Amino acid sequence: MRKPVVPPRQAGAKPAASKTAAPKPAAAKPASPKAAASPKSVASKLSRSSAAKPAASKVSSLQERRKAKGVAPSKRAATSERRAQVRTQLNEIRRFTRGSRLKRTVTYSVFGSLLALVLLVLATIYTPMMSIDKIEIVGLHRMKEATVRNEVKSLMGTPLTTVDENQIQKRLAGFPLIESFTTVSLPPHTLQLYIRERQPIGIVAVGASSYLYDPAGVQIGVVGSSSKYPTILVTGNPSHSASFREAVSVLLALPADLFPKVASIQATSVDDVRIRLRGVANTQILWGDASDSLLKSKVLTALLATVKKRQLVVFDVSSPSAPTVRFGAY
Repeated sequence: MRKPVVPPRQAGAKPAASKTAAPKPAAAKPASPKAAASPKSVASKLSRSSAAKPAASKVSSLQERRKAKGVAPSKRAATSERRAQVRTQLNEIRRFTRGSRLKRTVTYSVFGSLLALVLLVLATIYTPMMSIDKIEIVGLHRMKEATVRNEVKSLMGTPLTTVDENQIQKRLAGFPLIESFTTVSLPPHTLQLYIRERQPIGIVAVGASSYLYDPAGVQIGVVGSSSKYPTILVTGNPSHSASFREAVSVLLALPADLFPKVASIQATSVDDVRIRLRGVANTQILWGDASDSLLKSKVLTALLATVKKRQLVVFDVSSPSAPTVRFGAY
């Protein structure tokens, strides 16, 4: 039996499909335009484009996404938008009212400081916060401290801020030895009373007794056995005597080393003041009046250095530009 002849396969020719091959799948239909433009794909494209470009604001980007999706703004988005508007308005209000707020703050601060100061003063006056419970007395030499303390002990319990020096002066008026006083407050409860006593400058004989007097003519006390003050020869009350004032002016102008050597001083008149030195009788200084006291002191110091201590000498410095020295009795 003869076999059928099979024609040779041409190059590039595809083998014929066998009859038993599986049927070809049907070609997929192109997607409809509505399916391609679904809301999810549009939203993803918008989100990618918005990530590439920075949004103008959160509220505007949220509105664009809502519009792109075709969905109405939600209640939460509307609330966020209103809050953003309110914040913007508040920032504008703060910017325009910054000056008035600063002025109001300064006013409140000043008012609060004044109120605190007033309250503090009232507290120190009407409360025992700064009341006196200790009085220190300083500067006494001739007077007894207990005597002065008895006069000012009524100040105990008084607030330091209400201490009246006029009242203290009235309490101390009975002490002629007190020339002046000063009060020093030492918070919270101490009052220091510094007293300046009168200092004697000379001795004045009153009747059969001799008393110490200060430059103002106030009697300080009886002369003690160790007193080495010069005797001031005056008549009448020293506090009203012109000769006493002239003599005191000369004593205050004398050199410090010469003052202890003065035995007595006498102002027979305003222009005639005479000084007698200790140690040698009739050794005198004719001072004249109280003018040019500094120059007279310098001239007298130079003249004293030229004479011997035992000589009887009269120094006349009433005219300091032409001083004279007389030796022996006169």
